[in-house]
Amino acid sequence: MSDFLPVLLEKYQVRRSKKQKDDFIAYAQAVSHSAGYPFREEANNKSRNLIAGDVENAKVIFTAHYDTCAEMPLPNLIYPESRVKTLLVQMPLVLMMVALSFGAAFLVGKLSGGRVETLIAWYVVYLGLFALIYFGPSNPHTANDNTSGVAALMEIMNALPDEMKHDAAFIFFDQEEMGKVGSKAYAKAHPGITEGKVLLNLDCVGDGDDFLIIAPKNADEKLLEALKAAFQDKNGKRAVHCSAEKVSYNSDQKSFSNGAAAAACRKGRWGYHVPRIHTRRDVICEESNLNYVTACAVKLTDYVSNQ
Repeated sequence: MSDFLPVLLEKYQVRRSKKQKDDFIAYAQAVSHSAGYPFREEANNKSRNLIAGDVENAKVIFTAHYDTCAEMPLPNLIYPESRVKTLLVQMPLVLMMVALSFGAAFLVGKLSGGRVETLIAWYVVYLGLFALIYFGPSNPHTANDNTSGVAALMEIMNALPDEMKHDAAFIFFDQEEMGKVGSKAYAKAHPGITEGKVLLNLDCVGDGDDFLIIAPKNADEKLLEALKAAFQDKNGKRAVHCSAEKVSYNSDQKSFSNGAAAAACRKGRWGYHVPRIHTRRDVICEESNLNYVTACAVKLTDYVSNQ
């Protein structure tokens, strides 16, 4: 059983306000120190990134975003293999926003008879609805996105043998949901910090038996070999190795030219997809997924350490 997932889900599942982040950061610091890692907070561009371990001297950097999002009114799916499919699935939300905006504009137009007032009403309602996606009420359930990634980092910290700990470092990024603000700020503040290292970002690893392991564009053979050696089919989990050249996964690894990502997916008629995120239905984080990711992360660290 996971040591950290129940605590995260019970006490720290929503991490948006300053107090919520303060409480989580105190917990993350305690976990890091207990596992034997130095811990620090790095504030940059209003982001509060959390670093456990020695990034400069580590050979592998595991990352996950800890911030959480606003609640969306309609189901949200991501199809990493197809941006078109992702847009089609999200189209009902866009249509709903447009319809409500036109409805408000129609009513204002009828009441005022003015074209300017009608246009203002349309823009106010549309932009207001758009703002709700980012700044609206917090989504109360974040099991997969991205409590799963946070729990995985903590599990990996504790699972690594003492002789491997100095080869791994961990970064909990802030404000990924606002456009990867935290990871972009970190990359800008530390240019070249990940060169010659393996950076693996864990985002939504809790729901689904098919793990997309997305290597960066133009990845060298050593990185590809390391990822393939570490992530293999096991215990009902399947590793699907692919390249960012063909598969788009919009998360923090994109802030680094050599960043790789792991995401759990389900496979349906339209292909691999990440289900349920950004809604109250985001309640699934399988412990078997955390066990799989943790075991693969230990193998990855061991493989890279011995090269």
